[in-house]
Amino acid sequence: MILEIVKYGHPALREKGKRIERVTPEIRQLAADMIVTMYAADGVGLAAQQVGRPMMLTVIDISASELPSEMFVDGRPLDIKTRMPLALVNPHLSHSEGEQVGPEGCLSIPEISADIRRAAKIHVRAQMLDGGEIAFDCTGLLARAAQHEVDHLNGILFIDRMGTATRASFAGKLKKMQTETHSQLASPAKPRRAFARL
Repeated sequence: MILEIVKYGHPALREKGKRIERVTPEIRQLAADMIVTMYAADGVGLAAQQVGRPMMLTVIDISASELPSEMFVDGRPLDIKTRMPLALVNPHLSHSEGEQVGPEGCLSIPEISADIRRAAKIHVRAQMLDGGEIAFDCTGLLARAAQHEVDHLNGILFIDRMGTATRASFAGKLKKMQTETHSQLASPAKPRRAFARL
């Protein structure tokens, strides 16, 4: 089922996600719905906060992008396309190395993008939906996506990592988006029909 992606100004985007103590069928279904939602929105990542569920769960798939990425387990390179999509439960980042600066956008903050400074290489450790654990190193777009999504899980948005002047240049758009979101939240909810993309 395609879920609604909440926009800038929604309080869930600023909430630190709750740790997931047990992967239940509901969590697995939420992850599946998030993957469908991410694909429908042409995104490469989606955090639970972005669908109004502040918990430590994110999904990533960078396989369709032409931007370079590498993924390693115990120093051995992997074929990224065979590992996508990733559903990461309670992800933790460590051992950051180097620096990359590149363009980022966000499904919750449409029509705004900017160059953001991130680590060039990062170690990711997380639980998987089957209860096992995954640990890998990554570079390129996968490293950028992992850092962007884990920021979301901690209530941090990519605009928080913009330079002061860049963020000031988007102040009007952000204010308008925030006002529209607050207005929608204040109005009575209209019943929505759930649908699946077939």
